Amino acid sequence: MPTLEVYSKDWCPYCAKAKALLKSKGLTYQEIDVTSDETLQQQMIARAGRRTVPQIFLDGVSIGGYDDLANLNATGELDQRLGRTATVDLTKVYDVAIIGAGPAGLSAAIYAVRKNLATIIIAFDLGGQLGTTYEVANYPGFQLVTGPDLVQKFYEHAEQYGIEKLLGEKVITMQVEGRTKVIATASGREIRAKSVIVTTGAQKRKLNIPGEKELAGRGVVYCSTCDGPLFKNLEIAIVGGGNSGLEAAIEMNGTAKRVYLVSRGEWSGDEILQDKVMAAKRVEVLTHHQPLAIHGKERVEGFSLKNLQTGEERRLDVQGVFIEVGLYPNTDFLLDLVETNERGEIKVDRHGQTGVRGLFAAGDATDGHDKQIVIAAGEGASAALAAFEYLVKQV
Repeated sequence: MPTLEVYSKDWCPYCAKAKALLKSKGLTYQEIDVTSDETLQQQMIARAGRRTVPQIFLDGVSIGGYDDLANLNATGELDQRLGRTATVDLTKVYDVAIIGAGPAGLSAAIYAVRKNLATIIIAFDLGGQLGTTYEVANYPGFQLVTGPDLVQKFYEHAEQYGIEKLLGEKVITMQVEGRTKVIATASGREIRAKSVIVTTGAQKRKLNIPGEKELAGRGVVYCSTCDGPLFKNLEIAIVGGGNSGLEAAIEMNGTAKRVYLVSRGEWSGDEILQDKVMAAKRVEVLTHHQPLAIHGKERVEGFSLKNLQTGEERRLDVQGVFIEVGLYPNTDFLLDLVETNERGEIKVDRHGQTGVRGLFAAGDATDGHDKQIVIAAGEGASAALAAFEYLVKQV
């Protein structure tokens, strides 16, 4: 039996995602909590060579973080290493396949199965953006709840109905064969369904500059709440002028030795957050600066910028670069099939219907104006009801 170890922290959404993925595959693991144990933190860094959590080991060999685990699973390599085979019946034609397992997807699944539709969820991870949200204070019924806890509530509700699911699967294409939709995943699986609801949400943008990919997890960070404490008394740069960038600067002001807050233009975040950043003593503001490159061999050692007003270039001697530059919709696999707007968001009507019969979409992957958890959940329910109506009218 393979041995799995997971270095994690108390509040780490990517740790929660990793553990949920392993649990969904029926795998057991040893969890090593590094939240307040600096000795274990240093042990993790020494073994993995990274300052981010989670860090996962299979039979003593580093897999990496959550993204690495999910990518191994999506390509089928994880199952190969574990000697496992798929448990989903790939010959079955489902009534509805739901792509994505955030609020919209899980809500759609609950409504679909309650209509007695043969339903399957296909998702790269559980929870989507909600799974990485620190606190939620505007979801009815919960005065204050963490994102992962709310995801767990959604998931437990869906689990009551025994919904089939393929977690850790990345959808790469979809084709329409008559009235059947054929969904292909990166692992080589094909799932067929009479209708499909796309709830793939959005993901964090990257800078796409030299050094970013090479040093991911080695000082390049996409979750300040998860990994910020591991940069205690170090100098860091945060890229982003929206709410997420400002919140990260406020959070790291009490942890890092020095924080450079970098943005290409003026800030777009809430005024109350801007005021807090301006009052933060350890934060140096660098607006109108373009990131050029992240430097380092084994870990981040510097960050190059260009002043867009003067043309001057400079290098910051930082040990971490936190990237908070917004989101883009996960719709690449559909761009040749459905109509999208200039941002790549799927155009839908008020019932979630796309221009393709039997293909629906809901949540942040669509062109809806307001991106809120409660709205995504409602759109998922609406799309499921529309899918049911579509199916009952088919001869």
